[in-house]
Amino acid sequence: MNQSRWGFVGDLRRDLQVGEIRPGLILGSQDVAQSLETLEKYSVTHVLNVATGVENLYPDKFTYKSIKLYDLPDSNITVVFDEAFKFIDEGRKSGCVLVHCNAGISRAASIIIGYLMKTEKMSFSDGFWYVKGKRPVIHPNAGFVDQLRDYEYFLKI
Repeated sequence: MNQSRWGFVGDLRRDLQVGEIRPGLILGSQDVAQSLETLEKYSVTHVLNVATGVENLYPDKFTYKSIKLYDLPDSNITVVFDEAFKFIDEGRKSGCVLVHCNAGISRAASIIIGYLMKTEKMSFSDGFWYVKGKRPVIHPNAGFVDQLRDYEYFLKI
């Protein structure tokens, strides 16, 4: 079954690798979000869940924000940027934010690349390669790449 047509990457291997993007900002998969030990290891206080079908397991321990996104080229990721970036900014003021999707490869990575573009005036290319250096498995889908390139133009970077 080609799960990518369902809007997520099917991956049965446990992935607890965390990309430490900036102080107070990390990128990972649903496995990280569901591992209390890993969340505590990285002093996570806030979790931005941009996955589909992933439950927020520890609502009494962390502040959650869920934004349902599908990993499809025609999904409009830029419409959630303001909401996502506000949550990231608020979380970083008082702690550490994990941004995750199902595999931590496309949606969450695209949110973080967009965040760096907006907050640090990074080009798409610089943001992509920076995040890839922190979590080498990232691979935003082609539609997200196009939207991030358009976002770069919009930001006049």
